[in-house]
Amino acid sequence: MHNNKSTNSTKKIALAAVLTAGGVVFLFAGSVLQVVDLSAAALAGFAVALSVIEIGGKYPVLVYLAVSLISVLILPNRLPAVFFIAFGGLYPIFKAQFERYHPAVSWALKISMFNVALWLVIFFARLLISREVIEIGEDLPGYLAHFEILVFLVGNAAFAAYDMLMTRVIILYIVRVRKILKLENYF
Repeated sequence: MHNNKSTNSTKKIALAAVLTAGGVVFLFAGSVLQVVDLSAAALAGFAVALSVIEIGGKYPVLVYLAVSLISVLILPNRLPAVFFIAFGGLYPIFKAQFERYHPAVSWALKISMFNVALWLVIFFARLLISREVIEIGEDLPGYLAHFEILVFLVGNAAFAAYDMLMTRVIILYIVRVRKILKLENYF
């Protein structure tokens, strides 16, 4: 009995390590190909989603933390890591929890989480822009507030599409891919 538990734990750790490596690879690609930095953070989030599905427990949080730490340390451009830390990596963990509620409550929680993360990113970006503007002696542009409203509108629409796509990919994975990989009773 003890040997089976030890083997099971070893399998979980190994899968968590593979998922962590996959998440870092996606973020590295986003760091090198800077045009896809947001997409890379979203794709790296699927590594966390798979850890929620396959391993559960503390492992999704560990995968999120490991991908975050490694990415911050090694990426040449850390913007994809920032997006992953702020939202892309955390969201799959919370998505699983939020979807246990009524759909209206679930969507309210998801959208709230997204908007808090987006507000934090904008807040820190604004701080960086303000410092740069002060250093060169210019006033902060007045159109920035209008741009932020547009970012929130477009961001929320993109988030809704991302959530629906993530749900479909997860369903496809559970219904088809797990059977092909024979992972149904692996743990």
